[in-house]
Amino acid sequence: MKKYQNIVKQYFLSMRTFEKIEKTPKDFGTGDLLYKSEIHTLVAIGKNPESNMTELAKIMGITKGGVQKFVKKLLAKDLIYRKQLITNKKEVLYELTAKGKIAFQGHNAYAKKQFGEIYEIMDDMKKEELEVLETFLKKLNEAICAGE
Repeated sequence: MKKYQNIVKQYFLSMRTFEKIEKTPKDFGTGDLLYKSEIHTLVAIGKNPESNMTELAKIMGITKGGVQKFVKKLLAKDLIYRKQLITNKKEVLYELTAKGKIAFQGHNAYAKKQFGEIYEIMDDMKKEELEVLETFLKKLNEAICAGE
C-alpha cells in the first residue's frame, strides 16, 4: 500500500507544481507580466490572426465574455490591436502588435524549454512504460472526477 501512496503523492505534487507555475505571471520578453489566461489569449491570436471574438472563444473553449476580458487586458498592454473591416464596421478582428509578437515568440521558447524536458524524459521511456503511464493517468483522472 505504501508504494501506491508514494505514486499518488508524486502525482499530486506535480499537479501543485504546475498550478504554481501557471498562477505566477511571467515576462515573455516585453517587460509585461502576463498571466496564463492572457498569454493563452495572445497565443490564440498569434496562431489565428484576424480572428474575431466568437472565433477566439471557440478556439480557446471559453465564453466570449472571458475572451473580452483578456482581450481588454492585452489591448491595454499594447500586445494586440483591433482591426475593423472596411466592408463591415461591426466586425472587429484582433492581431498581434510588434510587442505582442515578441511575447508570442517568448512564450513559444518558454513552452519548448518547459515541456521539452518532459518530452525528453518520455523519449527515454519504453513504449510499454508510456502506455502504462497514460492508462494510469486516465484512470486516476476518471476516479478523481467521479469523486466530485
